[in-house]
Amino acid sequence: MGWVDSHCHLDFDDFDQEALFAQLRSQGCEGVLIPATQARFFDRVMSLKQTYPELVRVALGLHPYFLSEHCLDDLSRLEDAINRFKPDAIGECGLDFLLEAPTHEQQFTYFRGQLELASAYNLPLVVHCRKAHDQLAREVSQAAFKVGGFIHGFSGSSQQASRYIKQGFVLGLGGALTYERAKAMHKMVAALPDDGYTLETDSPDMPPAFARHEQNTPLNVPKIAQYVARLRDQPLETVLLHSRENFRRILGEHI
Repeated sequence: MGWVDSHCHLDFDDFDQEALFAQLRSQGCEGVLIPATQARFFDRVMSLKQTYPELVRVALGLHPYFLSEHCLDDLSRLEDAINRFKPDAIGECGLDFLLEAPTHEQQFTYFRGQLELASAYNLPLVVHCRKAHDQLAREVSQAAFKVGGFIHGFSGSSQQASRYIKQGFVLGLGGALTYERAKAMHKMVAALPDDGYTLETDSPDMPPAFARHEQNTPLNVPKIAQYVARLRDQPLETVLLHSRENFRRILGEHI
């Protein structure tokens, strides 16, 4: 059964890209979504799509964690890149309120700018959000954004999950749910509708419990899917199928 990884950073220097993509091809991977985090990485991410077009989908965006490296001109650079490269999505963007409060208004500025671009170009969002789910969902509602996207690494409440799904998003489920202590997350995952999630790794970050001392790669998706299948009391093949279908639906691809 084929599988996808809806969030991984395979453009990072951590990887032997040629060897990894050969493994992905041989082990059933049907697609990966690679989001840029800064304007200076737009070309690097797009080069992977050009090299591996059958597997790679890309998002271009400005990550809230790297505020000190962004400038407002980067929003114009992002729009130029959208027109030049035709990415599959906008992101990685969002709100991260684990960062210091003085940065929050700047974060809103960049997120709103990217939300406007996603609306204008009818592209889904790839969203990073920590400790700000209610604020982010409110921004989406106020912007009347209807395209949806991916909420990467979601670990919020079932109520927050339901709200995002109603807004057209799917929730990225990854390594965090493989830890025994993640009891609340386990309940949330068990209650999700079949059209409400995708599987991801956030490679090389967020290693799952079974590979916490190893390099995290998309090759961990099938095993993460086993955890999801147990939590949802569904066959592994069903979980992989729903993840793949939801991934393609959000990206506007034919299944």
